[in-house]
Amino acid sequence: MQIADPDFPITAIVYTDGAAFETYLCEITRAMTESGLRLAGLVQHRIARPGRRKCDMVLRDLATGTRHPISEDRGPLARGCVLNTDLLLRACVAAEASLSSRTELLVLCKFGKTEVEGGGVRGLIVHALDLGVSVLIGVPAINLAAFRTFAGGLARELTLAPYSVEEIPSASMFRDYLTTEPG
Repeated sequence: MQIADPDFPITAIVYTDGAAFETYLCEITRAMTESGLRLAGLVQHRIARPGRRKCDMVLRDLATGTRHPISEDRGPLARGCVLNTDLLLRACVAAEASLSSRTELLVLCKFGKTEVEGGGVRGLIVHALDLGVSVLIGVPAINLAAFRTFAGGLARELTLAPYSVEEIPSASMFRDYLTTEPG
């Protein structure tokens, strides 16, 4: 596997609406899988809990289909972050086990607060780049400066426009960044 543009092996999709981006990422990964791309990585799904202010967060491993709950139950009135970083780390370790040089694209749901602080999916990104695997990651606009520092100029940035599900761009745009033939 070679990266078509080795100067920019990371594609960051910058967004301001987390729910819209989650829908977009689920649709685009479904389309990429149907088109035959070999994906690895983690896509977030929010699961509403009746009577709760906060939803549960579950990461779906794109290579195996395994679902990894990453929320901490802090009760019905919880307002702050409910992310359980230990569960996130376990999901990352499992996703990394599926990552290989045969993977065509590593897809990650978010460069969030945990990544800004130095943890989370950072190790997955580094491992993918070491293998020559391109990375697609969502970046909340609030975390863009920290992401740019982490990526060190290796990322191209796209902005997620407020698409409806019917208007989501084709997965083929990501295939343009990849090539399976050396040279």
